[in-house]
Amino acid sequence: MKMRGDKQMGFKCRVAALAACSTLALAGFAAGGAQAGILSLLPGACGNQPESQPFLQWGDTNEYTPVPGGSFEPGSAPWTLTGGASVVSGNETFYVSSKSDSHSLALPAGSSATSPASCTDIYHPTLRLFLRNTGSVRSHLTVDALYPGLLGGVQTAEIGSLTGSSSWEPTPQLELLVDNLMATLSLDQTAIAFRFAPADSLGNWRIDDVYLDPFCRG
Repeated sequence: MKMRGDKQMGFKCRVAALAACSTLALAGFAAGGAQAGILSLLPGACGNQPESQPFLQWGDTNEYTPVPGGSFEPGSAPWTLTGGASVVSGNETFYVSSKSDSHSLALPAGSSATSPASCTDIYHPTLRLFLRNTGSVRSHLTVDALYPGLLGGVQTAEIGSLTGSSSWEPTPQLELLVDNLMATLSLDQTAIAFRFAPADSLGNWRIDDVYLDPFCRG
């Protein structure tokens, strides 16, 4: 895996991680067997990941790697879908993954979608994606991160409660902080999956082109 940032930044990130570790409470809850199955990727087994700058036109120069299946195109890695969530025709309008893309993920009320696991550095990973909501502007979309816990099971952390308009737009950067991930099985890299679910019955959500920046930036 290509590493970014100088040694000083890496040192600062690890100092922050150790400080957080000294006061860590193992928050969150263990998920059931179905959720645990998503985190079959072993910590430390990242390998080489493709990188790009899909949010450059919005002033975000970070380099991201696609979350598996996050383009929702035919042949991509399947997500765990419940409650009527489904892949539908219609791509986000910026086509940051490919000009030939033609699909996105619909999330009606009561549904959820969970990604396959990605491998990430534990020092400040950042999630970003595209979304739209053609329902009420008062609706929210909840984003959770799922990752293996030090004492077994799956830890869950909410990293976003998003609003959206009827036009496709990029989300803010959604960060899972070091004090969450220091509770993982690894002190360097870990498996991480993401779950998206409408928080209410007011919205009509779609998401597309889900990306993870797995490196420390602070």
